[in-house]
Amino acid sequence: METFEDDYVGPAYEMPGSVINLRRLPRFGYGYDFTAVISPSQAAQVDYTKGLVALCIFLLVIFIFWTIMLLVFKVMGPGNAGFLSGHPFVIPDPIDDKKNIQKRPFRVRIVFLVASVLLMISAFLFVVLGVANVDNATTTMGQSIQQAEELVQYTNQIAEELAEVGKNSVALRNSAVKELNNICPNNPNLAEMTGVDIMPIAEKAKTDLTMLATFISDGLKTLRESLTLIRSGLNNVDDGIEALDFWGWQMKLLAAGLFILPSFLIIGVGLVMLDFDVKPYQKAISYFIMPLFTLTVIITYVFCSVALPAAAASSDACSGGGVELGGPDDTLLTIYRNLRGDEKGILFLFAAFYTQRCLPEYYPFGILDRYFDDLDTAITSTDSFVETIGDNLATLQLQCGRQFDSVLKLVEDTNLNLRNLQKNANLALDLFQCKNINELYVNTVHEAGCTYSVDAMAWMLACSIVISVCGLTMIMLRSSYYPQQYLGMSEKWITKETTTKSASFESRSSSKSFNNTKSPGILPSTSQGSQQPSTPPRILEVGPDSESVECSPERLPPPQTAPPTSPPRPSRDSIEI
Repeated sequence: METFEDDYVGPAYEMPGSVINLRRLPRFGYGYDFTAVISPSQAAQVDYTKGLVALCIFLLVIFIFWTIMLLVFKVMGPGNAGFLSGHPFVIPDPIDDKKNIQKRPFRVRIVFLVASVLLMISAFLFVVLGVANVDNATTTMGQSIQQAEELVQYTNQIAEELAEVGKNSVALRNSAVKELNNICPNNPNLAEMTGVDIMPIAEKAKTDLTMLATFISDGLKTLRESLTLIRSGLNNVDDGIEALDFWGWQMKLLAAGLFILPSFLIIGVGLVMLDFDVKPYQKAISYFIMPLFTLTVIITYVFCSVALPAAAASSDACSGGGVELGGPDDTLLTIYRNLRGDEKGILFLFAAFYTQRCLPEYYPFGILDRYFDDLDTAITSTDSFVETIGDNLATLQLQCGRQFDSVLKLVEDTNLNLRNLQKNANLALDLFQCKNINELYVNTVHEAGCTYSVDAMAWMLACSIVISVCGLTMIMLRSSYYPQQYLGMSEKWITKETTTKSASFESRSSSKSFNNTKSPGILPSTSQGSQQPSTPPRILEVGPDSESVECSPERLPPPQTAPPTSPPRPSRDSIEI
């Protein structure tokens, strides 16, 4: 009896672009072989783990450094960090704006709005392409598990029927063998006298029925071990799917924050660009919206830093690890060998046969084929015995001095039970055809585990990186939702000694004399080639609640003239003799 399907070959795993791209992530000199994690070599485990940890720390350090810089800008204040400190923009009067500084707030606000739009688009893609692929993966796995559970349940029913039929067959077999041992007590030389050679037929039937004891016990044992292994694996996968509640309230809250909070910030910037100075709204943004947004961005880049090594590990597992990229099939078989060694028992053959595209070299039912052959032989032997007894019944009764009705009934019942046993065993093997199991494996591992899941991780990782970068940029440019303020007149003037640039010695002397004699609080200009200092800059103490004061040329103080200075005395080295 041949049970191997030579016409079916399982599909090969086609590596998606997400697996290829994630595998290109740097490991800083450490290994890429995922199977090293489950290997007897502790050094290999440490080497691979260090690569993942280094990847996580690398990204996290970048975001933490950026966060620290934002805190430093805040501490430096507007005098040293300008608008990066979070204070409103301060620009000069248009008449004094030689560097066109007044356009800076508009440009910064455009950058803020672009970052906001990119952040919201990334948040949308995070949900649509990231979470949706996670949902596809869990749905596919759930369907495969449900089909596998139905298959196992049906196979278990067949196994119970096999056990019952086998039990009856063993009892009938024992009775039949007992009868066949004393088939013709009155005439042991029956063949010589009648020409009916029934003894070899009886002996063959007895031998074949005896061999079935091994088939019934060992065959059911193998089947039950396989069912236990499959059921345990299904339970583990089912528990893992239930524990992986990715779209829980935490993720929903984070996604909602990435949509709602930037919307308030965009409205605040829009109001300022439309010249609406709404102080209560600005305070609400400053003291409520922006802190929540900052917390959301921090959570996002922490998630991103943790998801990066997880995505790298999943791509390694799905690509096969090592030098030759054999896909998840190679990964699973290598992990099994790392755990169980090089033994080629029935469990290894089952695992290899269904995961390695049903290759004949891993066919696990070879031992069962021999039992099926024995079963076919026993059925043939009992058929032959019943036919021979029926054709020579009168002669045998006369020569043997006994009735053969009970023997015939016993052998016929045995033959019927053997046929039922054969039927149920064939049904069980049909359920475990490679096509049935391999399709479940392909749907679960190839599609759900190494396509949908990796695509989801790739999209979530890319979107979370964009969200983190755009979010930190928006926090750094948070002065965009404040109205700009102009330099106003003040009684407090900041002084700082400076030197004007000039080609003549007289102008430098004049400038130095002016700096030494000017009144405290006047900041001279640094215009080039001028002997008269220009109007000192005007500085307004800046804060979110301070009022803007526009300056006009009429309000400027009169220009101050440096006192005359005597010409410098020539040095002795410069006197010509």
